[in-house]
Amino acid sequence: MRHTASTHAFKPYQAPSGVRGTDSPALAQDSAPQPHTSFAQAVAEGMVFPGYPHLAELAQRAEYRHMVEVIATEATREWITFRARGTACKQARIAALEAEFTRLNVRDTLRRMAEYDGYYGMGLLYIDTGQNAATGGQDTPLLLRPQTFAKGSLHALTPIEPVWTTPDTYGTTNPLSPDFYTPTQWWVQGRRIHHTRLLRFVSRTVPDLLKPAYNFGGLSLCQMAQPYVENWLRTRQSVSDLLNAFSIVALSTDMSAYAQDPEGLLGRIEAFNRFRSNRGTFVLDKEREKLELLSAPLAGLDRLQAQAQEHLCSVAQEPLVKFAGLTPSGLNASAQGEIRVFYDRINAFQESVFRTPLTTILHMAMLNLWGEIDPDITFTFRSLWQLDEATQAAVEKTRTEIDAQNIRSGVLTPQEARTRTAHETTGQYSGIAP
Repeated sequence: MRHTASTHAFKPYQAPSGVRGTDSPALAQDSAPQPHTSFAQAVAEGMVFPGYPHLAELAQRAEYRHMVEVIATEATREWITFRARGTACKQARIAALEAEFTRLNVRDTLRRMAEYDGYYGMGLLYIDTGQNAATGGQDTPLLLRPQTFAKGSLHALTPIEPVWTTPDTYGTTNPLSPDFYTPTQWWVQGRRIHHTRLLRFVSRTVPDLLKPAYNFGGLSLCQMAQPYVENWLRTRQSVSDLLNAFSIVALSTDMSAYAQDPEGLLGRIEAFNRFRSNRGTFVLDKEREKLELLSAPLAGLDRLQAQAQEHLCSVAQEPLVKFAGLTPSGLNASAQGEIRVFYDRINAFQESVFRTPLTTILHMAMLNLWGEIDPDITFTFRSLWQLDEATQAAVEKTRTEIDAQNIRSGVLTPQEARTRTAHETTGQYSGIAP
């Protein structure tokens, strides 16, 4: 048990000094007067928010970093492709959006957001539109409209670790209200920020009752993996300790001969240990002494240690080859199936965590460039599974033959086939003029 019995699983998160402003309203004293004794003796095996300092310490271990960085890196490795709906020609605007995303460093910023989500359970992305504490306006809504979002006003995207933030106002009385356990204002080191100016990244949302305890963040991957990592570390150290002393030398001798001279026996043993090597010689009394080598069985230790390491991958849902670079052993062993499943999970992560914030960033970039939102331009996440050159060439050949057959039979016109080819995200002729 890592926490004392008095730890309350539902105790609201206490922000560090300086995070919350001095002019914030006082917390309403409307909680039940009696203590929740039914929870006071709960065993805190990963069931209580450990705090951001503890989670930051866990981020120093390779096991936790690999789990988090693999997901964050894979989720942004192939990145996105901008597409135009229908037959609209938007190549110039798409090129401008790509340049704007590069200027804002969106790809690397979202990778950091995924890392914050893995380490702390939440990441907040501040939309910098030039307003600060001196000019004011940070506590007002940021509306994505041409009338309220001027061209050239999007300065930067600033990642913020959750330790520097805490919610200011949220509802707890009406579950039908949109602000029910959803903060509408945040404190960021003494500055009140409206929630529309902070994009929130949380992949593992906790129940409403636990949200105040988790600073309205989510469950971090590090917290989930901690029992598995500790089991792995204990197993690794136990195997190492056993290998360090798996073999000992046993000397059977007449102990009564050393009753008057115990130091002589100790000196003899010390001399044996000091000069023990393949070139050493130990002299025994063949009638009264016997030398034996006692060894602990080592069979199966490698498998037990490997299973403990595989358990780390199970909690992160990562294949071992991605987590540790270890390929499967055995005849014709392959990890392609596991990698395909892992890529499906990463795509689901992209859709559930990245889709909504990326859409907001896309609309802000459009308003920043043109003063309007172009509904014909969208984006898709590129597939992580890439075909080799030979397979890709075979696919291209098959598509070409199908197009030729459709054109001959009158199903498609050459212009329609060319337009479809131009809007493909992959292929030799993707991006050509329709």
